[in-house]
Amino acid sequence: MFDDFILPGTPPVLFWTFVAIAILIQGISKSGFAGGAGVLSLPLMMLVMPVQKVAAMLLPLLILCDMNAIYHHRKNKDWRVIRSIYIPCIAGILLGAAVWWHIGQGDVQSYAPNLKKFVGAIAIVFVLYIVLREAAMEWVSRYRPGPKAAIAAGISAGFCSTIAHAAGPIVGLYIFAHGLGKSLFVGTVAWTFTLINLTKLPFYFAVGLIQTDVLALDLVLVPLIPIGSYLGKWMHHRVSETLFNRTIAVLTVLAALQLLFNLDVIGVVLQTITP
Repeated sequence: MFDDFILPGTPPVLFWTFVAIAILIQGISKSGFAGGAGVLSLPLMMLVMPVQKVAAMLLPLLILCDMNAIYHHRKNKDWRVIRSIYIPCIAGILLGAAVWWHIGQGDVQSYAPNLKKFVGAIAIVFVLYIVLREAAMEWVSRYRPGPKAAIAAGISAGFCSTIAHAAGPIVGLYIFAHGLGKSLFVGTVAWTFTLINLTKLPFYFAVGLIQTDVLALDLVLVPLIPIGSYLGKWMHHRVSETLFNRTIAVLTVLAALQLLFNLDVIGVVLQTITP
């Protein structure tokens, strides 16, 4: 039923394992850790799925995660800050949707290598953000962003989010620079991403990314979201956030290098573990 989602040569067991881990990581990251561990999901799934299917399949699940987040932070939000970055985000979303539309008019597979390289490069930036997060936050806290910074951050975030669901560092650093405090910061980020992802949804339908087969796969994977959320809360008090984020960073780098340089890491692993 889901054969179109599996890259040729990928064993079904490996496909379902990678996809399940990717969705669980989203839930764990949002509920238990603030280091952006969800960055691993996209490159991990691109190792076993066509690139356009990955972006489409993730969006409805991300929106469900967002809804859970804003429920817990329904009172923690600063609409002034949200508006300042969300409004220019719309321009970035339109630009990203135009790119997906252009890709859809031609041979998607011919664009796949460049899309994988783009995601791999973004993943490396995410890893740097995870590793240098505290230093970056300290540097950003020294100034307050003005209208020009809001426009640049918004357009960049909207585009990266539409192409690869990869606006975390941009949105996080921009909102942190406003000095909101921990609870208000977390809630404002959650509300911002909820609006961004909801705005992307109709464009994903319009350019043909989300179709009935995508929604069918999402229905199969939905139960993993509360499981990941529970695991995140459980791990929060038992696993060092530093250790967790470093582990995610290493795995993300490995996945990103495969996407950037077209390395057959999975093939090598399969040859090693199978007779």
